Amino acid sequence: MSEHIVHTAILEDSFHIGVGLPKIPESFREVMRDFENFSRLGCITVSGDQFSFRLLEEYKPLWPRRDELLKAKLAFVLGWISHRACDREMKPIWREPKMKGRGSDVDPNLSPTECSVYHEGVMYNRYYAVDPTFRLAIFPEELACLDGIERIDLDRAALFIQQAFGASYMNIQTLSDTDGMQTFFEEMCMRAQKFYVDLRRYTRSAGSPDPELTAEYVTDINWIDNHDEIVNLAVRLRGGETPSPAEYENALAAEPASHYGKALRLSLSYILTAAEYFERDDMGIAELKERLDIGKKGPGGLAV
Repeated sequence: MSEHIVHTAILEDSFHIGVGLPKIPESFREVMRDFENFSRLGCITVSGDQFSFRLLEEYKPLWPRRDELLKAKLAFVLGWISHRACDREMKPIWREPKMKGRGSDVDPNLSPTECSVYHEGVMYNRYYAVDPTFRLAIFPEELACLDGIERIDLDRAALFIQQAFGASYMNIQTLSDTDGMQTFFEEMCMRAQKFYVDLRRYTRSAGSPDPELTAEYVTDINWIDNHDEIVNLAVRLRGGETPSPAEYENALAAEPASHYGKALRLSLSYILTAAEYFERDDMGIAELKERLDIGKKGPGGLAV
């Protein structure tokens, strides 16, 4: 869940706008139209600065003979570079304040900050409140209302997962099986990733946000603003409007003021860079890495 919703929103808005940008070649627009679902997996994948540019280098000579599998692979990588664009804008503000984590060996610095949790709540309410995939993640108690839920034996499912993980990871086998399933899974996740995500925090940020925290983390820092042309265009597209080509170009050219607008614009610039790399024979990997900000520090000199 951590930062999942914001990354997904940035990716989707990037693709929706990218499809209408005349400067993006039709082959890329086809990928964004047809493989958006698959690209969502890329936009929640980390370490894009280490692998995404290498995959673009591998796919470039294959692109003239592309098949459906290669298109899907490119969609994943475009999602991956969108993730990194989002991180470069958001990570500096998501790092504070630190929230204490859970589990016996968790590093509190690796748990989501309250700031990032509130941004997830904002985007959930803007875009995904009626999407059952996200709603059931934010409000898991509603799973009990799903058709056929009575046929699922949750105790047996939990026992199977417990045993499967125990057989796969020796250090998980040392976990006590007498402390209850909830404790077992919390500790198991700590050993697998050392990162704890408490869904109740997301439920509160989406369902009953604290006005003072909303002001501190959203309003006061201008985190998202419909007055940004690029944000406004994204909202219009989600509402089913059909803007003119000039409106797409103008929205991309205008300098956004909000953090979300800046992240969205950077995501589109990365996608445009990837498209140009595929189109230009004289554009090498060094220029691609430079324009994708590979190896560069983020705002404030922070590693992103």
